[in-house]
Amino acid sequence: MCDFVKKPCKHCPFRNDVTPFLHPDRAAEIAYAAENPYSDFPCHKTTEYNEDTEDLEYTDRSLTCAGFLTLRAQSGEDIPEGFEPSWEIIYTDPYEMVQAYEEQWENR
Repeated sequence: MCDFVKKPCKHCPFRNDVTPFLHPDRAAEIAYAAENPYSDFPCHKTTEYNEDTEDLEYTDRSLTCAGFLTLRAQSGEDIPEGFEPSWEIIYTDPYEMVQAYEEQWENR
């Protein structure tokens, strides 16, 4: 993907001001993917739900998640030209994100 969402949406799983809602294993999977320069993560608002596989799937309108790109920038990875990270509302690194999701899971 070369196009991206400009700002994280209010339900972005990478936001540090949103109550963690994913299973910690899924949070770890997407958080650590930000450190892989070959990974991508589409904004959930630009995917479609496949009832057969119960997965979100890319479409021709899928855009890279702004939270994912900001976490990638926080990890020192390259980001697309023109993207401005939302530093203040995204976890500072994958470990912080995973820890928040684990704590929320334990406290539920």
